[in-house]
Amino acid sequence: MSQTRFIIMPLILATGLAACGQPADTAENQNAATAENATVTEGVAAPANGNAADATAATKVATTTPVSAPATPGAPPAQVEAAVVTVLPLKRGYYVASDTPCGQASNATTTLLRREGIGGARDFCEFKKIEQSGPNTFRVTEACGDLQDNVPPETSVTTYTLKGDTAFTSKSASGWEHSARYCAQSSMPPDWRANDISDVTR
Repeated sequence: MSQTRFIIMPLILATGLAACGQPADTAENQNAATAENATVTEGVAAPANGNAADATAATKVATTTPVSAPATPGAPPAQVEAAVVTVLPLKRGYYVASDTPCGQASNATTTLLRREGIGGARDFCEFKKIEQSGPNTFRVTEACGDLQDNVPPETSVTTYTLKGDTAFTSKSASGWEHSARYCAQSSMPPDWRANDISDVTR
């Protein structure tokens, strides 16, 4: 009986030690696993935090970086002022309406171009200022009056478009147009051929 008791006791002790050792090992293993998991978690969290910081920085850059405004188109170049000239570059003499033959000219269709102006049998327009606004275009400030009336001349601007030096089209500010071409005095009706216009056409 005593022998049996001695055998049982060591078995009980061994069993107890084994039972006590198991939890200790398990706790140690759990602590190691926890530490490892913590390390892994930190390793995973670090890039996430890093990305968040990068995203925040990028947002700040995008927010604070000024956006260039679209380029403002340059101002249109200033128009070149018309050159002032002394005379119209036209041959002086008789000008007859373009739709009228020179030999059939009349007071209503004939004008005489002089150095200082242009006029017909009843009216005369004195050139006050001549400005060349294009290769063959001239803006003329005229003072026009009726030769048979004492009313002061009226000043207006007429645009002359030249065709060479023997034809033109004039257009008033009100839109009235007139086209005429040069007619040699010798080709005019007798009344005009007899006139001495040399003093006004020089």
